[in-house]
Amino acid sequence: MVNLLAGFTATIVTIPLIGFVMIYFISKVWLKDNRKSLFISVDITTVLFIIAVHFLLLIIFGKSFFWLIFTVLVLSVLSFGYLNWRMSHKIDTFRILKGFWRFTFLLFFLAYFILFISGLLQRIFSVTLN
Repeated sequence: MVNLLAGFTATIVTIPLIGFVMIYFISKVWLKDNRKSLFISVDITTVLFIIAVHFLLLIIFGKSFFWLIFTVLVLSVLSFGYLNWRMSHKIDTFRILKGFWRFTFLLFFLAYFILFISGLLQRIFSVTLN
């Protein structure tokens, strides 16, 4: 049972799109609202995409870029805070965090697919050239 749970967790972290689809369909059945289900699945799977990008970078380049991921996250939330302050002359923490989190999803979703394709191509060319 522990091995099954560990395998399932590893699959969800490695391929976060599966987790996204699963969470979407579960929340769609539960809430019966497509838009809310989409946003819930985006909010939950953002963490999975961040972890997946970290491990893809670790596999492709052979070293950890956690410091870079952390720096991007901090700079993003600071940028959203600054932009919110400049536009409304007040700080709306909920709005800043919501915008930051959705931006983070888009950023790491794109990074995941770029790294996935480049890692795949790297492995294909390393096998064919040897």
